Amino acid sequence: MKYLIFTLLLITLHSPLIAQERDTIPEDRGAVERLKYKQAPGLALAASKIYFSDKRYSISGFGEASFVNYQGPKDTQAGDLELYYTNLYRFATFFGYRLRDNLIWNSEIQIEYLHDGTNESHTEFVFEAFVDYLWQDYLNVRFGFLPLPIGYVNNNDEPVMFYSVNRSEVERLINPTTWIELGAMFYGSLGADWSYALGVSQGLNASQYLSGTWIRQGREITFNIPRRLSFTPQITYTGIPDLEMSASGFIGNSGKDHTVMANGVERNIDAPVRILTGFVKYDWGNWRFVSVGSTGSLGQTEEIFELTRQSEGIPQVMGTSTYGYLFELGYNILPHFGKRKLPSEGFLHNTGEFKLPIFVRFERLNTHRRFNQDLARGINPIFPTNLTPNPGEQIGFTPSNLRIWTVGANFNPKENIVLKGNYQFRNNITDNPEALQEGNRIEFGFGFIF
Repeated sequence: MKYLIFTLLLITLHSPLIAQERDTIPEDRGAVERLKYKQAPGLALAASKIYFSDKRYSISGFGEASFVNYQGPKDTQAGDLELYYTNLYRFATFFGYRLRDNLIWNSEIQIEYLHDGTNESHTEFVFEAFVDYLWQDYLNVRFGFLPLPIGYVNNNDEPVMFYSVNRSEVERLINPTTWIELGAMFYGSLGADWSYALGVSQGLNASQYLSGTWIRQGREITFNIPRRLSFTPQITYTGIPDLEMSASGFIGNSGKDHTVMANGVERNIDAPVRILTGFVKYDWGNWRFVSVGSTGSLGQTEEIFELTRQSEGIPQVMGTSTYGYLFELGYNILPHFGKRKLPSEGFLHNTGEFKLPIFVRFERLNTHRRFNQDLARGINPIFPTNLTPNPGEQIGFTPSNLRIWTVGANFNPKENIVLKGNYQFRNNITDNPEALQEGNRIEFGFGFIF
């Protein structure tokens, strides 16, 4: 599988039809039109291609591969390969079609392959398909399987759009990225400086939660519509040049009509999820600053403990309260090395677009800021005894109370291609004996969009 994905990456990179828009280029005549590097609401660059295409249809996509070397222990018992993979391969392709001037079809097929050396692997297919009805600047509608308008990376998830080899832990564990649900999104502009979005969708599935990655595994792409929907509001300000500020959230239940038995009594599970998050992004010359903050809560964790026992066989101790934030500063140092007098361009390079940003990022997050400590210790004198661990029973409890410093560099041989490397200094500062004291990590990767 990994060799198939790598072949797709190479074929895409070597295509002579892939290049970015310039003022002097001739009209596109091939099947794959050049990118215009513009973003539609709620979508990254390649995913937005159809909205700015000169053709009736568009083909675009992105790919990335990464390698992680661990300088210390890693918890392979967490149950989620997302926490300890050594290699990641991801390829996505989009097809868009303009049905009418104000009616646009957009779709994505993404394949992701993770593995932990030769011990464990996982392949995941992600499907995305939706229709936009562009009515007025102040009100448009998107319907189908769509990415939720939450956080930073979920709508900026293509590899040339963030510095680190892998997505930040704050946006993997607190705001789960690649968060796609069946639903609708209403969006538009509120004057020249403000825009908004409101997602209404099917919500999460608490039976799939894992302690180490909080609600991440509860994402699912199905045709099931629950009795109670979830809501994702977002407001964004762009009134200052090169500055983008956004706040968003998620409100919904994740019980999906599940029930558990407690002392012979059937209990309904609502498992309400609340997330509040925001980001600031500012570009100034060769500098770029990004900050993300998020806080979340999860209800009925005692019932989820029993629900995950029933569904997966291992009861999970979930955080009832979580938080995370990061600060990142990057600077393109290449202009200090001078410029070539005669630019050259090929399939994989354009000297006029060379960049060499270095960056530093600090992250602080806690997946178990608050949690049911009695469940974690195996004793609970208040809640019904059949919702506590049985003697000798394995439980899922992976608290991550992390401080992470990441330093690294990118090299862009072309605007749509990036080579990456970074080093992470990681420290799990929780005083819980169940927590793994993580080692540092070295990461390398590359990515592209088209």
